Amino acid sequence: MNDELSLAGLQLDRREIDLGRLRAGTMLGLMGSPDSTTSVVLSVAALPHVAPPPRFPTGRRSGRSRVRRWMRSYLREADAGSGEAASAVAASESAALRAFGLRPEVLRRRIDELDAIERARLALAAAWATGAKWLTLIDPFASVPGHLRTGLRNRFAELVAHDGRGVVFSSNSLPDHTIAEAGVADIEKDQLVAFGSLEQIVSEPKGSLPAELSGVNVYSGLARKGWLSIGHSAVRARTELDGKVYVTLGWRAALLSLDEHDPAFTSATVFEAIVTGLRDRGSCLQAKLSPVDTEMGLALDVDLADLAGVSDGRSAADFGVIHPGLGSTIAELLRNVRVGTHVFVEVDTSALHAYTVE
Repeated sequence: MNDELSLAGLQLDRREIDLGRLRAGTMLGLMGSPDSTTSVVLSVAALPHVAPPPRFPTGRRSGRSRVRRWMRSYLREADAGSGEAASAVAASESAALRAFGLRPEVLRRRIDELDAIERARLALAAAWATGAKWLTLIDPFASVPGHLRTGLRNRFAELVAHDGRGVVFSSNSLPDHTIAEAGVADIEKDQLVAFGSLEQIVSEPKGSLPAELSGVNVYSGLARKGWLSIGHSAVRARTELDGKVYVTLGWRAALLSLDEHDPAFTSATVFEAIVTGLRDRGSCLQAKLSPVDTEMGLALDVDLADLAGVSDGRSAADFGVIHPGLGSTIAELLRNVRVGTHVFVEVDTSALHAYTVE
């Protein structure tokens, strides 16, 4: 069988996209809108000799069916696409289960008796048992706890490389894509936004999801006559680029205060903004800001406080505080900053990172 699988002509919202060629022994990751990434995974699965993604039945009654019945049903479906003999597929069942840390006795259990890690292992084992050279998976590590997820993910990648299989999978967890040696495609709103290595996708994001995952705001900008501008904003920086660009700004690259004349501000790029949303993001409390004057400011997400601890050597009194101008303690910050609060923002223009659209 050919050691490469062509991924040209895949269907995405009735349009064709080209994800190059998948080499045996490697994995291609898809991130982005779940409906879009699932659509592309299924488009790959429709190619000859590609096993479909294992999917558990939904609904209260379907969860009571036995694992063996579900797995045999999936293997019959996969056999139609992979060309593997049914007897050969069935013979590899137990070996596939053991490869992913499951005892054959799991086949006698009901699907709704399995926990998240068992379901993930079972789905991987089912795909593996098809014997197909090319596999497809939809968010295969979903709901697996972090302390188990890494080991399962790496185990799967090792087996893929050792046995010379090829895999296309979807996930919106950034660490999952560390095993995507064949590259990562960012697919958002039925558009292929970017395709390249994980480092390229994250360090120079062109879509909202990789920007979110890498902790930056991303904007469309214009570089002209040595200056970089973002829309009509007064926030500008020097650049050697020319033409249309993308610009990123980290969630910590701005200083906030309730006082327009806070002595902590050191530049003339201070603008007024309104807090339009608050959320938890990891160990941080974060705000979404909208400028009062769109010609003078930026819409951006910014970290308000970090509850990860005081590992930077600060005293306990400064615990979590990033912007003293919003409050000297977390309690004071929470009293002062709510949805609708007006704040003043200074952007660190040296933290702007620009790169060409192409």
